[in-house]
Amino acid sequence: MLACFKGGRSERRHNGFTWWFEVTPTPLSDTYLLKIVYNQHTIPLVYVEEPKPLLLAKGAESLPHTYNTKTQQLCLFMPKRMEWTSSMLISKTIVHWAIEWLYYYEEWAYSGRWYGGGHGKWDVMKS
Repeated sequence: MLACFKGGRSERRHNGFTWWFEVTPTPLSDTYLLKIVYNQHTIPLVYVEEPKPLLLAKGAESLPHTYNTKTQQLCLFMPKRMEWTSSMLISKTIVHWAIEWLYYYEEWAYSGRWYGGGHGKWDVMKS
């Protein structure tokens, strides 16, 4: 995975790794520092480390499609539906899903509308 994406830093453990790297979803986007934590036999956990806190859409009380607004842990797939398995490359799935989440986040922060799909209702009513 590190060969697929230049830069960043990683810490390896006997059963997994933590990887920090910067992404810019579009040429007009902000740059974000992401952290992926992976341990064998578990799902990857993805966090937006910077900026912190992420801006909320006007009228919103929490970030869309996250497990936790404070830690900024992203919800990228549904584990119980096996949308990601350990046979899938993190560099070809999780990384791209996180970048896509950021793309939709920026639209949501501006417009209050969540176009990123998934479960739940994340649109903020504009007054």
